[in-house]
Amino acid sequence: MWSNICCGLLLATVATIVVSIEEEPEKSTTFQGQKLSWKDEDGLEIKIIRPISEEKCKIKSQEGDTVEQYYKLTDEKGNEVGSNFGKKPYTFTLGKAQVIKGMDRAMTGMCIGEKRKVVIPGHLGFGDSGRERDNIQKDQTLYYTVQLVDLFRPVPGPKWVDEDGLSIEVIHKIDEDKCKKATPGDTIHQHYTLHLEDGTFVDSSFSRNAPFIFKLGAKEVIAGMD
Repeated sequence: MWSNICCGLLLATVATIVVSIEEEPEKSTTFQGQKLSWKDEDGLEIKIIRPISEEKCKIKSQEGDTVEQYYKLTDEKGNEVGSNFGKKPYTFTLGKAQVIKGMDRAMTGMCIGEKRKVVIPGHLGFGDSGRERDNIQKDQTLYYTVQLVDLFRPVPGPKWVDEDGLSIEVIHKIDEDKCKKATPGDTIHQHYTLHLEDGTFVDSSFSRNAPFIFKLGAKEVIAGMD
């Protein structure tokens, strides 16, 4: 009799375990209706590893925004190439060719605080030239972890051309009561990106994450920049 009872208890326990395993839910691939991972046709892969809830996400990054970014770059084996997590964020403007194409796209549509893992194929990274200082080879695939620390969205201002041909466009205007205007003799801390007329990239202070410093009116820069 006791033998039959023990067998009955054992069978019931096993059956319960089997049911529990069969009912285990699958890991979600979305968060509040948003996809957490995708791969574009040209090979760019993005996986959101720290999503931000809709109630906390007041603004999403878009072209023209100046973003502050934490990043970690590794090779395909996971060996770290470079990182600024815990240091000063890297700052650049989206859609202005201040970073590689894949990074411009990877940082678009993010909430402040959001973190992503990104796989950037060579043709969207450093291409045929690679990047010697970081030992990045020609057409090398890049593996990044990125986080949007903060963003700034400019308010466009006026545009004009002086009589001597100097063209100026205010890409972010400051209210008069908050504006401190530069005058000759001031020391200027300037971020810039230089392109040729056909769009060819020449140089940028954003790529060095440090402003260019000069004294206004002291002929330390070209006349047009003064």
